[in-house]
Amino acid sequence: MLSRVADSLYWMARYMERAEHSARLLRVRLEAMVSQGDLESSEEWRRMLHALADVQADDPSADPRDITFRVAFDRANPSSTLRSLMAARDNARQVREQISSEMWEHINRDYLKLTAMDFDWAWSGNPAQTFIDIGDGIWMFQGITHSTMRHGEGFDFIELGTYIERAQLVARLLDVYLSPPQEDGPKFAAPGYFDWINLLKQCTGFEAYCKVYTAQVAPRKIAEFLIFDPEFPHSVRFAVDKVQSALEQIAPGAPQTRRAACARMAGRLKAFVDFSSMDEVAAGGIAPFLASVLKQCEQIHGAVYESYISYGIEDLLKG
Repeated sequence: MLSRVADSLYWMARYMERAEHSARLLRVRLEAMVSQGDLESSEEWRRMLHALADVQADDPSADPRDITFRVAFDRANPSSTLRSLMAARDNARQVREQISSEMWEHINRDYLKLTAMDFDWAWSGNPAQTFIDIGDGIWMFQGITHSTMRHGEGFDFIELGTYIERAQLVARLLDVYLSPPQEDGPKFAAPGYFDWINLLKQCTGFEAYCKVYTAQVAPRKIAEFLIFDPEFPHSVRFAVDKVQSALEQIAPGAPQTRRAACARMAGRLKAFVDFSSMDEVAAGGIAPFLASVLKQCEQIHGAVYESYISYGIEDLLKG
């Protein structure tokens, strides 16, 4: 596969995952405002913005409307839902011959619908429903991808992009809820009962958690579920397993010298998560554990680029 094709498929998937994640967090946040006081609601908006690495996360003058616009619709914000979807569509456009026509038609339709949306109209109506619709559209795209695209090397790069992005997004979200305050980091009040429920909802995990632990809302059990559950699609462990699986499938005929670094790093991350326990993480600190997951994901990203996307002709001739 050409490196430019792999690059576009990989980033198309990452941007789609990023867009869906921000839309989901906004939807949960807007729904929760109905039952929260101003102070509690403000704290949760700050948590959400820090999880999304928003540069204005601690702006005291920001209100929910301004935050929603910046996170979702602001074209000047490179991480907004709209900009992420635009970037995903642009990458899809560059590889139209590699994806199915159904995939292209759906992502193009979602893009046109979102760019034509009037924010004032959406905010004055039912803004939470707007983000439900955006998220449903992205989930549908992912389903169409699984159903209509050949599950070959291109599909494996899509899987890799999706799950390396998801592992990082979930780790950042968990960090703002589970890690103790750092001297040089943001300070948050301790999450309350409904904050923990909202965290599960932000990970699409409330019902799945209740099926495992009943409806008992216990922070330690929530942490264990969202980090270590091997069967829940938005747990860190599930995403890490998918990253390692995708890398096993990519370029099986490529020279071992190019595959070795990616395989080694993915295997190390999988072992790090698989062979850790909640007791060990709690004893050593959740913040260092999540920071290590984020760092290792970045290292895998760099190795993938060096091995399959940005390698030079000299590397190719060396085999």
